[in-house]
Amino acid sequence: MIRFEQVSKKFPNGTFATKSLDLEIKKGEFFILIGPSGSGKTTTLKMINRLIDLSECKCPSSNPSR
Repeated sequence: MIRFEQVSKKFPNGTFATKSLDLEIKKGEFFILIGPSGSGKTTTLKMINRLIDLSECKCPSSNPSR
Protein backbone atom coordinates (compact mmCIF):
# COMPACT_ATOMS: atom_id res chain seq x y z
CA MET A 1 0.00 0.00 0.00
CA ILE A 2 1.11 3.54 -0.73
CA ARG A 3 -0.23 6.20 1.58
CA PHE A 4 0.40 9.93 1.63
CA GLU A 5 -1.02 12.18 4.34
CA GLN A 6 -0.75 15.92 3.87
CA VAL A 7 2.21 15.60 1.52
CA SER A 8 3.62 18.79 0.02
CA LYS A 9 6.42 19.57 -2.38
CA LYS A 10 7.70 23.12 -2.28
CA PHE A 11 10.44 24.24 -4.63
CA PRO A 12 13.22 26.64 -3.54
CA ASN A 13 11.48 29.58 -5.24
CA GLY A 14 8.43 29.07 -2.98
CA THR A 15 6.18 27.45 -5.59
CA PHE A 16 4.15 24.45 -4.42
CA ALA A 17 3.89 21.55 -6.87
CA THR A 18 1.60 19.75 -4.43
CA LYS A 19 0.15 21.00 -1.18
CA SER A 20 -1.50 18.85 1.50
CA LEU A 21 -2.01 15.86 -0.82
CA ASP A 22 -3.84 12.86 0.65
CA LEU A 23 -3.54 9.63 -1.33
CA GLU A 24 -4.02 5.92 -0.63
CA ILE A 25 -3.35 3.20 -3.18
CA LYS A 26 -4.08 -0.32 -1.97
CA LYS A 27 -2.20 -3.41 -3.11
CA GLY A 28 -3.36 -4.51 -6.55
CA GLU A 29 -5.17 -1.26 -7.34
CA PHE A 30 -4.62 0.71 -10.52
CA PHE A 31 -4.82 4.48 -10.42
CA ILE A 32 -4.49 7.47 -12.70
CA LEU A 33 -3.74 11.11 -12.07
CA ILE A 34 -5.76 13.54 -14.15
CA GLY A 35 -5.27 17.27 -14.22
CA PRO A 36 -4.15 20.22 -16.28
CA SER A 37 -0.55 21.03 -17.12
CA GLY A 38 1.32 22.20 -14.03
CA SER A 39 -1.03 20.59 -11.51
CA GLY A 40 1.62 18.33 -9.91
CA LYS A 41 0.94 14.98 -11.59
CA THR A 42 4.54 14.23 -12.55
CA THR A 43 5.86 15.57 -9.25
CA THR A 44 3.46 13.28 -7.37
CA LEU A 45 4.64 10.23 -9.33
CA LYS A 46 8.27 11.17 -8.70
CA MET A 47 7.57 11.49 -4.96
CA ILE A 48 5.91 8.06 -4.92
CA ASN A 49 9.03 6.58 -6.60
CA ARG A 50 11.31 8.59 -4.28
CA LEU A 51 12.97 10.29 -7.26
CA ILE A 52 12.43 13.63 -5.51
CA ASP A 53 12.15 14.35 -1.81
CA LEU A 54 8.99 15.42 -0.04
CA SER A 55 9.01 18.87 1.55
CA GLU A 56 6.37 18.07 4.19
CA CYS A 57 4.53 14.92 5.22
CA LYS A 58 2.61 13.45 8.13
CA CYS A 59 3.46 9.94 6.90
CA PRO A 60 4.96 7.94 9.77
CA SER A 61 7.35 5.94 7.58
CA SER A 62 8.81 8.83 5.58
CA ASN A 63 11.56 11.28 6.34
CA PRO A 64 11.06 14.50 4.36
CA SER A 65 14.38 15.94 5.56
CA ARG A 66 16.65 13.15 4.31
